[in-house]
Amino acid sequence: MLRRVLCFDRQPGWAGLFLLLCCAVARAQVEPSPQALLQALNEISIDPSQVYVLRNGQFARDRVSFYLNRGVIGFLQPVRGEITGAVFAGDGEILLMPPDPIERHSLAYFTQSAILAERFTSVYLRFSDQTARELMAVARRPDPDDPLQPAKLLPEWEGLVRRLNPQFSARILMDLLGERAMPTFYASVDGSTLGTFQIEIDARLAEGIRVGAMRRKQDKSFADIWCSFPSEKGEAQLASRMLGSIQVKSYRIDTRIHPNHSLEGQAELEIESRSSADRVLIFELSRLLKVTEVRSETGETLTVFQNPSLEESETGARGNDWIVVVLAHPYAVGERFRLQFSYHGNVIADVGNGVLYVGERGSWYPNRGSAARAMYDLTFHYPERWRLVATGERVEETSADGWKHSRWLSRQPMAVAGFNLGAYRSQARKAGSLTVEVYATREVEAALEKQNLTYLPLTEVLGGRAPDERVPIPLIARPGPALDPAKLLDSVAEAASETVAFYESLFGPVPYSRLAISQVPGHFGQGWPGLVYLPTLAFLSKATRLRLGMDRRTEEFFNDLTLAHEIAHQWWGNHIGWLTYRDQWLSEGFATYSAALQLADGKDGERKLHDLLESYKADLLRKTAQGATVESGGPILLGHRLSNSLNPDGYPNIIYKKSCWVIHMLRVLMADGAKGRDERFFRMLRDFVATYGGQHPSTQEFIRHAEKYMTPGMDLDRNRRLDWFFDNWVYGTGIPTYKLEIKVRSGGARKYVAEGRIEQSGVSPEFETPVPLVAHYGKDRRARLGWVVIGETGGKFRFTTAQKPTRVEIDEDAILAVVK
Repeated sequence: MLRRVLCFDRQPGWAGLFLLLCCAVARAQVEPSPQALLQALNEISIDPSQVYVLRNGQFARDRVSFYLNRGVIGFLQPVRGEITGAVFAGDGEILLMPPDPIERHSLAYFTQSAILAERFTSVYLRFSDQTARELMAVARRPDPDDPLQPAKLLPEWEGLVRRLNPQFSARILMDLLGERAMPTFYASVDGSTLGTFQIEIDARLAEGIRVGAMRRKQDKSFADIWCSFPSEKGEAQLASRMLGSIQVKSYRIDTRIHPNHSLEGQAELEIESRSSADRVLIFELSRLLKVTEVRSETGETLTVFQNPSLEESETGARGNDWIVVVLAHPYAVGERFRLQFSYHGNVIADVGNGVLYVGERGSWYPNRGSAARAMYDLTFHYPERWRLVATGERVEETSADGWKHSRWLSRQPMAVAGFNLGAYRSQARKAGSLTVEVYATREVEAALEKQNLTYLPLTEVLGGRAPDERVPIPLIARPGPALDPAKLLDSVAEAASETVAFYESLFGPVPYSRLAISQVPGHFGQGWPGLVYLPTLAFLSKATRLRLGMDRRTEEFFNDLTLAHEIAHQWWGNHIGWLTYRDQWLSEGFATYSAALQLADGKDGERKLHDLLESYKADLLRKTAQGATVESGGPILLGHRLSNSLNPDGYPNIIYKKSCWVIHMLRVLMADGAKGRDERFFRMLRDFVATYGGQHPSTQEFIRHAEKYMTPGMDLDRNRRLDWFFDNWVYGTGIPTYKLEIKVRSGGARKYVAEGRIEQSGVSPEFETPVPLVAHYGKDRRARLGWVVIGETGGKFRFTTAQKPTRVEIDEDAILAVVK
């Protein structure tokens, strides 16, 4: 009998095939659906039968080591036969040393130590790897007389576990239904000195190890990221992991906007697979929009979940939900397929007086972020009283039965798409081959209209009567002069045309055939491909802005910089993107400096540029609540992480303002020493645009490109590299302080010698940079004497000049420094 069974197993006949088929049907009947799996992952709690005593338990995840010295561990109930979580209470330790100095500096900024060595009393774990198996191997059932008993574990953790589970369920679902070779591991640690913090180790991410904590400051939540870096195994696969398991190649979006401002959309995405195993895909969509259905190209309705991300639910910093779509089956690498999303909601904000704003705090269509580019085909249907502008080119527009219908096509792949609409008036103007269109309403948003009220003085309210303490005095307001943004359409169009022409002379042709500038409420703008959101305040006069409460310092640069900055994003940010969040300064820094260049090109430009750079320096040197400078919060390479609970304004100050200074210093270094010309610098920028247009370069790619244009004087390390410059200013922190000691003496007939030394402080000993000296002759003339390379021990200098200078000083317009 045994022999026959063995033979039967090797070569099944019809009976065997029938038996296998029955088993497969049975498995299919008990296999839970994706909905059931997700619900189970959300609702699981500690399994009372899987609670153990643990002593001297130790395990490592990549560069992180966990020591569970003594305590009780309870495993969560299995889902589809797999244990995906556990909780531990007792005495434990965690040890981590980040692999690079930037991340060690970041960790020390938050924890006062470059090494994470923390004792903890409890930890909540979620995972899709072998953690449960490893811990069970060293756990044991408690003895009756063991002082460690699990009785308290269940009631203390029951509610917390259920609250925490949904934040990780979708990620674990990806592994249960798809690629198992790239698992996730998460730990929420109750540290003895650092409080509660989180550790995430995810093999799917480019930066697979992240440690941080949620903190509140001034009623605002921050996701403080203490350190983040690639895993040891993930560094070799960095590029592929950044792309993810799919890439969207094109969007075909049909959007209907109803009179009540609600939006109804259908988006068909053409997708290319990059993983032959993954079935679970994640997209982003505004939390104000709800997905009603996702269909495959064959018409099959797919399982879809919509849940807020951990970051969004905790911080409110972004307005997007995660949309999780479960495919019926995985697709081979390189294979293309289509998904059709149906969704609706109120993503269009009405801010009063008919002023509308699209996409406030979220995306108006399902997307994968701006890491890759795609073609866009956008169709809109909207009430006839409105006008609509969008990215791409309008190829058709019709009206019928009170509705307008328009279609917009992108002519080249774009990272994002946007639109805006309202009761617009418009003005168009040619700027070379480009058409500039400006759109604004006849009224301002309600918030600005409220600021426009003028309250009557007390004497006028009382009409000459004496005030009576028993009778409250009413506040009577009357509106100020009418606020009509559309009145300045022509001047905004003229300014935009001049800006485009100026930038084309510096960076090369604008990458789009049209540029639409649309009024939006608030104080900020945004640059989309071929579309600029410009705040209402930019459509009002200087006197009006001051009357509405804008301070004079802000007003001095507001009109000159806001429009110029957003138009600059047509080159820096849209045409040339950025690889990761660490490289976003290439967009914001260059846009900020582009606006500064246009400011310098105008009337009284030299003085304005000086004042602007000085104001940026002052903001960087401003002290935080902890007494440190804003600039010391981290290097430019940390990107969005620079704004945190310790340094709330770190991102705008460092990414915009310090980056502006960095690019300015690079320009000064590249200038012709004798004539001070900038041809080399702008040739470098034009070639960078031509080389990387339509791509997402990294900081390292920009550095290698800039090195092709460096002067001999920039080669401090004698290796034709600019690492010294970017290590100081982009990868490092610190604004140096310089003290100048100088004497000027006669050096013979018609010759004077200026000699002395410069002392450096406030930066690391490795900080080395050239410092420019300028000589002043009388009141109006000055000339650069030369550069002095300053390091840890300072720098000595000796220059000769044919005329005796009235004074010699460090050129503070050329270097970000404090001069004493």
